[in-house]
Amino acid sequence: MAQLNPRELDVLNILWKSGEAMTSTDIVNEMRGLTQSTVIAVLRKLLKEGLVDVDGVTHSGKVLSRTYRPTEASRDIIMDNFATDYASFKDVIAQSDICAAILHVEEKPEKLKAEIKKLKTIISDCEKKLKS
Repeated sequence: MAQLNPRELDVLNILWKSGEAMTSTDIVNEMRGLTQSTVIAVLRKLLKEGLVDVDGVTHSGKVLSRTYRPTEASRDIIMDNFATDYASFKDVIAQSDICAAILHVEEKPEKLKAEIKKLKTIISDCEKKLKS
């Protein structure tokens, strides 16, 4: 899987956070430091790699603009990038510390409870594999 550069990760993060299809202008307006030309180039690359889809066309001022959504494949790429980054620090930062840090970031109690339940299932499955 391809390693994404920071700008590509920024654009995907903005699209995932939004939950709605966005134009390139919408994306630029979400983050300081992004320019229209950079976002268009990034979207073109992500589209070519199947990490975003064109969702539709909308009016943006007086012009028609494409709207974009992230694909499920982009989630896999982001996870792969995260795992690759973690692999370079695994001797310094324990997996349990990573999980704890991630859980502490979640602010919604119901979502936190759901994540803890998923982690318990994952841990249980891992323990069963170790016994086999």
